[in-house]
Amino acid sequence: MQTIDINRVIDRDKLSPLQWLVFLLGFLVFFCDGLDTGIIGFVAPSLLDDWGITKPQLAPVLSAALVGMSIGAIVSGPLADKFGRKKVIVTTTLIFAIFTVLCGFATSTQDLTIYRFITGIGLGAAMPNISTIVSEYMPNKRKAFLTGLAGCGFMLGISCGGVLSAFLLENLGWAKVIIIGGVIPVLLAVILMLKLPESTQYLVKKNQHQQARYILEKIQGQAFSENVQFKLATTENNLSDESPVKQVLGKYLWGSSMLWLCCFMSLLVFYLLTSWMPTILKTAGFTTQQFSLIAAIFPFGGVIGATVMGYYMDRTNPTNVIKYSYFIAFLLFILTGFVSSNILLFGISIFMIGALLAGAQSSLLPLSAMFYPSTCRAVGVSWMHGIGRVGAILGAFFGSLIFTFELSLSGIFYVLAIPTLISFIALSLKVMVEKSKSKQQIKSQELA
Repeated sequence: MQTIDINRVIDRDKLSPLQWLVFLLGFLVFFCDGLDTGIIGFVAPSLLDDWGITKPQLAPVLSAALVGMSIGAIVSGPLADKFGRKKVIVTTTLIFAIFTVLCGFATSTQDLTIYRFITGIGLGAAMPNISTIVSEYMPNKRKAFLTGLAGCGFMLGISCGGVLSAFLLENLGWAKVIIIGGVIPVLLAVILMLKLPESTQYLVKKNQHQQARYILEKIQGQAFSENVQFKLATTENNLSDESPVKQVLGKYLWGSSMLWLCCFMSLLVFYLLTSWMPTILKTAGFTTQQFSLIAAIFPFGGVIGATVMGYYMDRTNPTNVIKYSYFIAFLLFILTGFVSSNILLFGISIFMIGALLAGAQSSLLPLSAMFYPSTCRAVGVSWMHGIGRVGAILGAFFGSLIFTFELSLSGIFYVLAIPTLISFIALSLKVMVEKSKSKQQIKSQELA
C-alpha cells in the first residue's frame, strides 16, 4: 500500500481550481466579517443623533460585539478540531449574518447590545477558522502571501462599510445600511454550505480517508491508485496523540504568549480607531463624508500593507516582517500627532498607519497558522484571536473615555503609540527565544 503525505499533494507550483475556490470563499468570509464588524462604527454618529443618546451610552453597543468575538474565537477552536472547520465556519457565518440584520430592527440600546453580542460570537468564530482552512489549502512557498491576501478581505470589508455609509447613510438611515450589511453574508453562508470543502488535514486526523481522497484527487486532477493511505507530516504525526490544548500550552507556550500579547495590544489600537474614529473626527469638526472616507482609508491601507507583508513573509523570517511594521507604525502615530491639523497630511498618515498597523494585524493570522502544526492549529489561531479580542474590548471602552479625558486629536495618537510599541517588543522577544532554541538544537546535533 502506498502512503502519501497530503501536504505533498497540496504543495503545488500552480494552484488547482479547488484551491482557488477555497481562497475566494475565504476572502469573501473575511470581507463579510469586516463589513459587519466595522459598520456599527460608521453608523454610530447617525445613531447618536437619531436616538438622542450620549457617547458613553453607546459604548456597550460598540463593545458588545467585541466581547462576543472573544468568546466565539476561544470556543470555536476546540469545536473546529472536534466537529470540523467547515461546520463551524458555515454555522457562525449564518449567526453573524442573521443577527446583523436584526440590529437594523433594534429599538433600544439594550436590544442592539444583545444583537451585537451574538453577532460578535459569530464574527469571532468565523475569522480564525477560515484563516486556518485557507492556510491548510495553500502551498508552502505562497502560504503567507495567499492566506494574508484572503485576510485582506476583512480590511476591505471595513472600508466598504465606510464607503457604504458615506453615500447611503444620509439618504437611507443607519438601520437600512446595517441590514444591507447583514443580507450579504446570509447569501454567502448558503454558498459555503454547498461549495467549501473540509480541511484534508482534519479529515486524515479523524481517519475520514475517503473524503480526504476525493478532495485530494480534485486538487491533483487525477485519481490515486486503488491502495493508497494518507498521512500528516512526520512532525505532526509525532504530536497527534496529544490534545490540541496541551500542545498550545506546552511546547508552543512561549510563542503563543507573545502572539497573544502582540494581538491584544494591536487589536486594542485597531478597534479603538475603527469603532470611534468617525465619532472622534466628527467631534474634531469633520463633515459626515470627510470622517467616513478618512475612517475608510485606515483599513484600506491595511489591504495594501497585508499584501506586501505576505509577499515578504514567504521570502524571509515572517515574524521579523510584522514586528518591524509595528515599530514603523509606532513612529507614524507620533508623527500623525504633529500633522493632525492638516487634513491632507493627516489623511496620508492615517493611510500609512493602516498599511502598517492594520496590515500587521491581518498578517498575524497567517503567522500563527504557520507557527502551529495542523494538529493544534485551529486552537492556536483561535485562542490568539480570542485573547487578542480582550484588547479590542478595552479599546472600545477606552474610546468612550477619550471624550471624558477631553484629549486632543494629537494626544489620542500619542497615547495609541504605546500599545503599538508593546506589540513590536512582544514579537522581538518571540524571535529572540526562537533563535536561542535554534542555536541550542544546532549545538546538540554537533555534539551528537
